[in-house]
Amino acid sequence: MITPELIGYIRGEFAKGKTREEIRTTLATDSGWGEEDLNEAFRTVIPMQGFKDSSVAVAKTKSIWIILIVVAVFCAVAFFMYRPVIVGFWNSSLKSLSNITSSFKMPSFGLGSIMGTDKTPEVNTTVPPNNPPVKKPNTVRNCGVGVAPDLKNPTTYENDAVLSCLGNSALVCEDAKAILKDPLFPTIFQVIKDKNNEQVCNFKLSYADDSTLVDATGEHLRGQYITCPISIVKALDETKKPPLFNTPNMDNAAKYGSQIYFYGVLGLFIENNVEKTKILNAGCSGSFIDSIVASYNKMQSKNQ
Repeated sequence: MITPELIGYIRGEFAKGKTREEIRTTLATDSGWGEEDLNEAFRTVIPMQGFKDSSVAVAKTKSIWIILIVVAVFCAVAFFMYRPVIVGFWNSSLKSLSNITSSFKMPSFGLGSIMGTDKTPEVNTTVPPNNPPVKKPNTVRNCGVGVAPDLKNPTTYENDAVLSCLGNSALVCEDAKAILKDPLFPTIFQVIKDKNNEQVCNFKLSYADDSTLVDATGEHLRGQYITCPISIVKALDETKKPPLFNTPNMDNAAKYGSQIYFYGVLGLFIENNVEKTKILNAGCSGSFIDSIVASYNKMQSKNQ
């Protein structure tokens, strides 16, 4: 993609008398510009003219030469006819100019006057522009609004369009967002590509800012969230005692999306025995972790 800096640089080099090939070599070798961008830049600086019929071009060229010859002949005849007048005027003009310039001397404000030399060193400040990186627009895929899946009812998630959208986004690590209505768990489901490392993909589950829910300790849940790397997600099988954690099903995008949700709100805590240190070591973070751990500890203390 060409830039204003590239266009300005090419125009400046042409003004210095550089040829097109010299400029192209400098930009391609020193600054890494590609052939396609350079061709477009040169077409912008020197717009291509439409190719006309060769006979018209030849006729136009001949007309120009005829005009130039006529003008030259006219000037030559005029010079010889009025030579004395022209020479006298020229000599008197030079004499007047010489008298004016000899009466004063222009001050010098350059490096020569400061350093005691008449010559000012030339400093070439022109630097070929570097090829700027192309930034991709940061767009978030809107997967819509749906209902949170029920772990014990596969019909609520296996063919769900919203979960399918989230699952597909997670598979390719594409930023996406959806609302999953639920009376208890977080309702905002996001897939987020790590800004510092595009190879890392995270999921984020959070409560809306207007949520009225509170946890077992009386702490408000609004705005609380949990975020974890998608790579740690496991499929939760509660039919086994104790529950099993298997590799998630990536063949069905909707089911994969539901497995990410189940793991974030439930499976992660069961697998790590609701121990905050283990959960954080898995790469997870967020205030929802503190809320679950605090609520679990309070319930445990009551049962003792």
